[in-house]
Amino acid sequence: MQSKQSLSKISNYSGLAVSAIVHVAAAYFLLSHNFSEIKIGEQKPIKIALNSFTPVPQTSAPQISEQVMIPEPTPPAPPQEPPKPEPKPEPKIEPKPLPKPEPKKVEKPKAEPKKVEKKPLPKPEPRPEPKTEPKVEPKPEPTPAITAPAPIATPAPAVNTNLPANNKSIAAAPAQKVAQELNLANAQSDEDFSKVIAAVKKHKNYPSNARRMRHQGVVEVRFLLKTDGSIDELKVSKSSGFESLDKGAIENILKASSEFPKPKEARYLRFPIAFTLR
Repeated sequence: MQSKQSLSKISNYSGLAVSAIVHVAAAYFLLSHNFSEIKIGEQKPIKIALNSFTPVPQTSAPQISEQVMIPEPTPPAPPQEPPKPEPKPEPKIEPKPLPKPEPKKVEKPKAEPKKVEKKPLPKPEPRPEPKTEPKVEPKPEPTPAITAPAPIATPAPAVNTNLPANNKSIAAAPAQKVAQELNLANAQSDEDFSKVIAAVKKHKNYPSNARRMRHQGVVEVRFLLKTDGSIDELKVSKSSGFESLDKGAIENILKASSEFPKPKEARYLRFPIAFTLR
């Protein structure tokens, strides 16, 4: 495109120069020759000397060669490079604090072990040789004479002279009776057993610790009810599996014992106490 524009400018300038030269030559020709007026009536031949005319140098117009400029194909625009990612600022590496110099351990001078002077071992004294005593042959013991055993006299039965006049014999002391055991199976109609059960139900209390832990179970207790209404040998005969419930059953029996009846005979009582949550 730039070469085409430069060619058109050159052709314009050359055309203007040629036209200017032609006009200047014509003006010079007219001024240099005197033309006489030609009368109409007189027709005189006009002589024109051809030599008087100086040939005007013809300037050849610059030949303009029209060239068809084929525009070269514009090279494709280089592909735009993708924007380079901005370099991430490198993290500042903080200098690690120098470790504090450990104080040098002052080694204490080791105490030199005292040299133990070896005492000379005493020479072993020669042992006296044991004297061989002459063997004493044992004397034969005399064999005792076997005599027939004398017959053993059987003592006569002693006669009690302190018997009463009515000849009554003293009877032996009777053996102690074992207390009867009452339970739900054999004491449903026993009045004392029913009173004990009623007193236990009245004073029954669910242990707070077992209630909080949601413990449930059945505890079987056994104790001796004496004739004065007191109890003895109280124990858990069958555990519920929870210590809190077992302790709660023992506490219920102790609280209710103040209302236990006084039976005619001492008896063992065995019954279960159930702890259930609704």
